Parts: sequence; structure tokens; C-alpha cells
Amino acid sequence: MDGYEHYDLQDEDPYLIPGSTCLKNLLGITDTRLLLKAEAEISAAALAELIASPVEPTFDLNHLCRIHQCLFGDLYAWAGQVRCTEISKGGKLFLPYRLVEQVSEAVFADLHQEGYLNSLDMAQFATRAGYYLGKINMIHPFREGNGRTQRVLLDQLAELSGFGFEWAGVSGEQMAQACRAARQDTPDYGPLEHLLRICIVRL
Repeated sequence: MDGYEHYDLQDEDPYLIPGSTCLKNLLGITDTRLLLKAEAEISAAALAELIASPVEPTFDLNHLCRIHQCLFGDLYAWAGQVRCTEISKGGKLFLPYRLVEQVSEAVFADLHQEGYLNSLDMAQFATRAGYYLGKINMIHPFREGNGRTQRVLLDQLAELSGFGFEWAGVSGEQMAQACRAARQDTPDYGPLEHLLRICIVRL
């Protein structure tokens, strides 16, 4: 569901190795395909560790940053840091990076006001979680790895209410289309809400 090769960059990208489309990385990899393979393997191993030893769930931007650092810290020096460039997909800009902290604070404040969705039944929870996934995805705090980071946060949110998500039940293309709908000038969170209702389970 992630993949930096699909981003449309708005400026010269400080995250890329000069003269290439490969992200700078701690392993010295210069081939994009090899980096994607390494990234998938490293983040999968890190995810297993996160499941065994989760980060403290504070449900704020710092929470996202700590998850991102755990998932990608062995690969990227900027893991856990808010991006410093503009990015878009499909011609639609994500949130300007200068607004990430401000908007994140507002979105997570709303989640707090809703009691972290803790009083909802399973279908209601999935619907509201889909809405917040759309909001957080639009923020897109990181240069790469946003989707995986968001899913870990949603897993922790769901666990508070005795739920979980079986993400394998949703294809990457389904998720991409749903996120695209939520990123329009008039956001449509319905597709994301529908997908989360499909893959939510009771623990």
C-alpha cells in the first residue's frame, strides 16, 4: 500500500540519492528495486517486534513518529521525522509539510473527544476508524512508510475496544482507491469506512 516510486514530487527531493530515484538509506543501496525488497523485509521484521512489544499508545503525532521509527529506523536516517518536502499522488497534494503538526494536533484532539471510539459497537467503530484513517492519510507525515505506520496505529486503537483488523482482506489497490476518494477537495470517507467494516474482527 506504500511505495515511494508512485509519489509525485513537487520540488527537488532531498530524500533521494542525487541523480537517481532511490531513497538515501543506511544500507548504501542504490537500486530502487533492491531497496524496496530490503524495506519490505526490514519493516516486516520490525512489525513483528512491534506486535510483541508495542509502543505506548498516546494517539498523537508523536505516537505515529515512534511507530515509524520502529518500522524503518534500521533503514532510513529520517525514520520517525516529519517530512520536509511536498508530495502528492495522482495529482492530489497531501497536506503541506508545514501544516503537519498543526493539523495532526486537531485530528487527534477530535479522536480524544470521541473517547478513542471506545463506546462504539464493531460496525460503528470501523466506520469512525475509516474516517480517521482518511484524515491521517491526508496528513501523510512521512516521506515513505505512511500506510504501514497508520495501520499499526489503527491496530492499537482497535485493541482498546477489543477489535482488530485483518488487513490481508483488503488489496493494495482497494486501499489506494479508498484513500484517493478521501483525498479529494470534497473528501469521501465512505470507501475507507466500507473497507474497515470488511476487515474488522472481534479479538
